[in-house]
Amino acid sequence: MKHKLFLIIVLLFSFYNCFTQVNDTVSTARLNNYLDRVLIVFYKCSLQDDEITKAIKTKSANDIEAARITLLQYANEGMQKINAIEDFDGDPSLKFSCRETLNFYKQLAEWDIPQLRDFFILEENFLKIKKEFEKKPAKKYSQSEIYAYNSEVKKYNAAVTLYTQLSNFINGSRKLTLYNWNASEKIFADAHRPHL
Repeated sequence: MKHKLFLIIVLLFSFYNCFTQVNDTVSTARLNNYLDRVLIVFYKCSLQDDEITKAIKTKSANDIEAARITLLQYANEGMQKINAIEDFDGDPSLKFSCRETLNFYKQLAEWDIPQLRDFFILEENFLKIKKEFEKKPAKKYSQSEIYAYNSEVKKYNAAVTLYTQLSNFINGSRKLTLYNWNASEKIFADAHRPHL
């Protein structure tokens, strides 16, 4: 009788372990599905932000503008998608963090990137003026031509200062935003991942 009771207890324990493992697998799959739905919204904007960074390195105003428009579109679409996703077991934290990141990308596309784009247009125009100015010997310029050129130099130097400040601000904001996003994603996943 003791052996049968022991065998029944072992079988019940085995069934319990099997059920728990299946339940944990289902919970993990559900969590991963939720994470995928949120992450795809984030990654579309993140990859487009990378495209903007590449365009800035090439100083191509047209490429910057095209990437900016796409980023703005992805950020707006992402907001709609994030708002349509339900909270995970009553926890809205990952959606909130994603929404904050999308707000960063939206502000970047609406306000910050146009200023960078405009700087490169101004720089291109200044370099043309400088090239034309340097064609003549210095003695052949009138006082008004020198004054006009110096005015363009001052305008360009002021734009360089603003560009540098804006670039530093964007890079700092991007770093903080991505740090917060990565931290919240890890905390969310750790909080909801079944502990095996």
